[in-house]
Amino acid sequence: MDFTIKQAAKITGIPADTLRYYDKEGIISPKRRENEYRYYDESDITILKNIVVMKYARFTLLEMKNMEKLFIREPNIECNEISKSILNAKIAELKQAICNYQKIIGLMEELLQMAGSAESYHKNERQIAEFINQIFDDIRSGNLPSGSSAKSNKKDAK
Repeated sequence: MDFTIKQAAKITGIPADTLRYYDKEGIISPKRRENEYRYYDESDITILKNIVVMKYARFTLLEMKNMEKLFIREPNIECNEISKSILNAKIAELKQAICNYQKIIGLMEELLQMAGSAESYHKNERQIAEFINQIFDDIRSGNLPSGSSAKSNKKDAK
């Protein structure tokens, strides 16, 4: 079955303008009819679903483009090495993001406990600011110590 750009946008949740951009950038190459209108087949929809997942996983456009090239090529050693490299880097990035989110959740939980009392918040205001600065620095530097967690840092904020 073939889908128009409007139908593909509805199925995938990707705006039509973004689909045109992806085509322009070579991330996906839908077929064209005689009138030059794009149309998407089932395999294109599958690729677009992959793109939605990769976008959610914080892949860059270049990473998505490279991964999509790998999906449509015959497997070989070069493809395997490129995909391993991209995936290993993305796994490390996502683990770091998860660590940052765990710290932020820890801070939010701590703030929730103080929500009923301005006195409690003001008593710990300096430690909370230090904790926020630590999270900020970790996010900006991209270097989180392995095994760090919100729980170990929450104790410091008390």
